[in-house]
Amino acid sequence: MSELQQRGGAGDKGRDIVVWFGEPGASDRYWHLYQCKRYSSALGEASALAEIGKVLYFASQGDFTLPREYWFVTRKGVTNGLQDLLDDPEKLKKTLVETWVKNCETTITTKHKVPLDDSLLALINGPEFPIVRAKQHLELIKEHGQTAYHLVVFGKPLIERPKPSAPPSSIAEKERSYVRQLFEVIEEMTGSPIQQESDFKGQQKPAHLFERSRASFYSAEGLKELARDQMDQVEFFDDLLGQFRTGLYYTYTAPAASGHERIRSTVQAAQVQQVDGHVLGPHLTAFDREGICHHLANDESLTWCDHD
Repeated sequence: MSELQQRGGAGDKGRDIVVWFGEPGASDRYWHLYQCKRYSSALGEASALAEIGKVLYFASQGDFTLPREYWFVTRKGVTNGLQDLLDDPEKLKKTLVETWVKNCETTITTKHKVPLDDSLLALINGPEFPIVRAKQHLELIKEHGQTAYHLVVFGKPLIERPKPSAPPSSIAEKERSYVRQLFEVIEEMTGSPIQQESDFKGQQKPAHLFERSRASFYSAEGLKELARDQMDQVEFFDDLLGQFRTGLYYTYTAPAASGHERIRSTVQAAQVQQVDGHVLGPHLTAFDREGICHHLANDESLTWCDHD
């Protein structure tokens, strides 16, 4: 169990982001600290040591225990000198002690000086002194990529979108509604009752329409899987479907000579449907747009054939 707390601001005592691990009140409960710096240049030794000193001081006063890990998160990284200290914990402690007067004594609180007393020395040299590190830029991006917000911010997936699955040989349960509507369209085209795919096997035009419609449906299904699996937000696809449902309304409700003609005009309109700013927009292909029309038929937002 973990608990995230945003603590930055007045009176934070050197804590910007706190992550607790374990149940409240448990003897083995511990926490990690993330100190965030949005400086215009790389974080240097003096500023970092002052921040560490602040947390040590308030821990020595009994305000909280020391964090198990202390992370600096910065927009410009850290200086080479500071990184050298972070790579050598003993050197970091030694430098903290040697520069305490310069970096910490008058910066921790404006109320009084904070001399390096025995309680602070005990924390610095003790076994509970935190592991101090800096988040590297590539590491930050990689971790951000595991969240639901990465594609919203960066506009493209961490990995390329997988090739859409080919339609299965048998009609899947999730296809029943739009396939039924396709059979109605093909009945109009052939003038014969259609109950299954074999009823029009060998007839080039209806067979091509059926195969293409299923392939495009599964292409759009791949876009849905992208939203679900890589963005962890299948609702993005639902929202996109809603935009097409609204934008294509006057096309699929307009009079048409046949169901096939209504499919043609709706798909043509879908190819120019505007989705500016939508998170899935950069991943939307022409075949997805066509398949979305069949998704709309599948959820019965539209019907291809007029019924008396």
